[in-house]
Amino acid sequence: LSQGQDRRWRRRAVQLTRARPGDRALDVCCGTGALSRLLLARVGRAGEVVGVDLTEEMLARARERVPGASFVAGDACRLPFAEGRFDVATMAFGLRNISDREAALGELLRVLRPGGRAVVLEFSTVSRPLRPAYAWYGRQFIPRVARALLGRDGAYRYLADSIAVFPPPPTVSGWLLEAGFRPVRCRRMSFGIVALHVGVRPA
Repeated sequence: LSQGQDRRWRRRAVQLTRARPGDRALDVCCGTGALSRLLLARVGRAGEVVGVDLTEEMLARARERVPGASFVAGDACRLPFAEGRFDVATMAFGLRNISDREAALGELLRVLRPGGRAVVLEFSTVSRPLRPAYAWYGRQFIPRVARALLGRDGAYRYLADSIAVFPPPPTVSGWLLEAGFRPVRCRRMSFGIVALHVGVRPA
């Protein structure tokens, strides 16, 4: 439904972590492991990738797809890891669905070592000329496809609604700054459909 763009977004997110072979990487809200698999390819056999998600069904699928990574059930607001455990951390399309975003970003910072990098990939505010077409695509076209293929469209209607009310990139970058990340940078992709927020835990 993203016309293949989601793969490009995830590849860029992993590049921005600057993860190296042997690094320890955490993927929060990992879902079925799409981003975890890319992290594992980057850190290699000498490294470690741990995915965290609330949904056991998602984790079961992730374990099948990415056998070289570890997947644990956990809450993004109370991560079950020691402080400074990871070199890099990612969160793709999860922040929008977390009610206590302050706690989640604080936990992301806590589990990183000093100098570690976090990359948050999330939907954003699309460029103004494209907004009418993008709104139609999200609110009309995608739910129709979901109904035709799956017989239900509730999750995709929620997707469109949650994107519509999610704050613009400067606000999200501000959340990372408030959590303690320094510096924080934002990169937009695909005419603003998504934004990648990169934060560093100060040394």
